[in-house]
Amino acid sequence: MSVAHGTIAGVIIVSTDGSCLRNPGGAIGWAWVDHEGGRFDSGGAASGTNQIAELTAVLRAVGAHPGDEPLLIESDSQYAIRCSSEWLEGWKRKGWRTASGSLVKNLELVQAIDAAISGRGGPVRFRWVRGHVGNPFNERADELAGIAAQDWAAGRGEVGGTLLGDENLVPVGQSAASAPRTAPAARAVAGQRAGQHPGNDARWELDTLFD
Repeated sequence: MSVAHGTIAGVIIVSTDGSCLRNPGGAIGWAWVDHEGGRFDSGGAASGTNQIAELTAVLRAVGAHPGDEPLLIESDSQYAIRCSSEWLEGWKRKGWRTASGSLVKNLELVQAIDAAISGRGGPVRFRWVRGHVGNPFNERADELAGIAAQDWAAGRGEVGGTLLGDENLVPVGQSAASAPRTAPAARAVAGQRAGQHPGNDARWELDTLFD
């Protein structure tokens, strides 16, 4: 697989993030952003936790990218990554219980992620990235999740799109993922070049991710 202009040939790369305005119990938001083209989606709920928001972002990202292509999900949440990968198989073997014997937290979400990954034709891998260090995809997902959480906190959670400014109004009823992206921030996402992620090697040893 070759790395060029922030993408890897044949691999879909998606950044996810979650937001909770007051943890626990505050309004939450989730978001995912494609590295190629800047396609995105976001949403939220009136009440939840940081963990629920992060896991929901992963679930929505996997569900929005069916097919046989390898899918690489970036997140700054080690909890979300470990729940969706290294911890998941052990929990399944133990009847969805932890090493201490307690029931897995956020079980319905974890099981839904497991089903979404298992039902996908292509493999899904995860990559942790440090948050708030200038990675435009991570920053964009963080921004979208925060906006969604604020909308739900303000009672605007049922609006059929996320409002990002006059040039980016998403008509009610239209999926944000299918709306045209013309804002400077969206163009910056689409135009990100390899090697511009502070603290992240663009190659990421990707030959070990999709064996």
